[in-house]
Amino acid sequence: MTGTETRNGTTKKNRYRLPGIEREAIAQLSLLETALWPLQGGERTTATFDTEYSFKAGDKQQAAQVTVYAPRGLQSEDEYVLWGLLGITLSQPNAEPTLLATPYWLIKRLGMSMGGYQYDQLRRSLERLSLVAYQNTAFYNPVTQQHERVTMHFLSSFLPTRGQGGDVATDRAWRIEWSSMFFKMCQATGGTLLFDLDLYQHLSPASRRLFLKLKDRFWRSKRVFLNVDDLTINGIGFSADRPLKKRKFDLIRCIRELLDHQIIELGQGQAGPQDLFIRRGKGLYVVQFFEGEYFRQAESKRTTGRKNAISEDPLFEPLQKIGVDAAAIRRLFETQTRANIQRWVKITDAAMHEKPHGFPGFKVSPAAFLIDGIQNQRMPPDWIYIHDKAQQRERWEREKASQAQEEQSLRSVYAAERQAAFQAYLASSEGRKHYMAFSTAFQELHRALNPHHYREAAREAALEKIEREHFQFPDFGVWLLERKATEA
Repeated sequence: MTGTETRNGTTKKNRYRLPGIEREAIAQLSLLETALWPLQGGERTTATFDTEYSFKAGDKQQAAQVTVYAPRGLQSEDEYVLWGLLGITLSQPNAEPTLLATPYWLIKRLGMSMGGYQYDQLRRSLERLSLVAYQNTAFYNPVTQQHERVTMHFLSSFLPTRGQGGDVATDRAWRIEWSSMFFKMCQATGGTLLFDLDLYQHLSPASRRLFLKLKDRFWRSKRVFLNVDDLTINGIGFSADRPLKKRKFDLIRCIRELLDHQIIELGQGQAGPQDLFIRRGKGLYVVQFFEGEYFRQAESKRTTGRKNAISEDPLFEPLQKIGVDAAAIRRLFETQTRANIQRWVKITDAAMHEKPHGFPGFKVSPAAFLIDGIQNQRMPPDWIYIHDKAQQRERWEREKASQAQEEQSLRSVYAAERQAAFQAYLASSEGRKHYMAFSTAFQELHRALNPHHYREAAREAALEKIEREHFQFPDFGVWLLERKATEA
């Protein structure tokens, strides 16, 4: 077998080969070099986790330092959610960096048990992942095909609530927006690892990490050697304070689990997992892994009925809740871009449930409003920008109120630096050009709507558009990691 057909219809190398599976997940390869967060239970005293790995660049062995900033920590299910959602997003036709779907659909596609607790579990996982900032001093970027010093976020989550700051609404669409650079890396050839989410779900947290690490390496060799000390601490995330003897015992439990699922197998003459270890010196062990029968299974046909059915599309349920029938949904999927459909689902959903200031009401119905906006390629109404801005302000105020005193002062510094950078951008030639173009266009629009204050309204709208679409400044977590790196 020389390759396998991917979700986009192209052929990729055997790194992506796997038996016929029901649920695909996708992991970013460079992130798999180390654990994202330690496996020990309980609260950590710090919001950062430092680890490292070595790689070969030419004839030289080099080291990469990794720092993960997670204010609320990470739980074992968070990686399952991260890789599962990434697989769902990239499996869509003409994949966009925005995933809009009801939590019921997400839980169903992730293969999680259905129940009230799962909605809360998914929400907490998304909120923890949204706060994570990842820094790597030698990250291999598949887009540029070189090692780079990278600081980035993975995703942002936007979950509608009931009323002002109430509980998260589980009957409305949740929005997950992937970081632009991270998403491009995951789309690039050689940047991701495709794997079986159902098998991954049945493994323990430590075995999951070992499974992904081996799956990538078995692409290059059927026999893999790994340093036990480095694997258990940096690769799997066992505590460095735990003695090597106990970490070996934990690793043997993972090996037994992978043997049970035929992911690995014993070598000739080996009777048990202990025989896979090779002593290279005092306190220095190497463990060898042999590719198992799982990777040699014949590829069966994937379940195409599920993938081709419009009812399995994440946008199907939100569109149905708006009132669009199945035939109209099919036409929209066939004739319109996902980005345009998602944009108007978001606008219509806000109009239905939040009654934003300035929204005049539906002339016919929510479904007619949405279809008119999509088919006629209309610009989003002004009231949705004002509404989004108000929601962002409320969200920021709630977050600020819940932050510790030290972080509040850092957020004040961040806000001041961001505002100063925005003013500097407006003073640049590019910023002035955008401001002149947008303010002129908005003046024409607002002159008819608000003749007495149209200049002020046009100025505010132009500044919001520039800040939203053209101004670039890192999110707080990324800014904080970069600040710490500069101070160090």
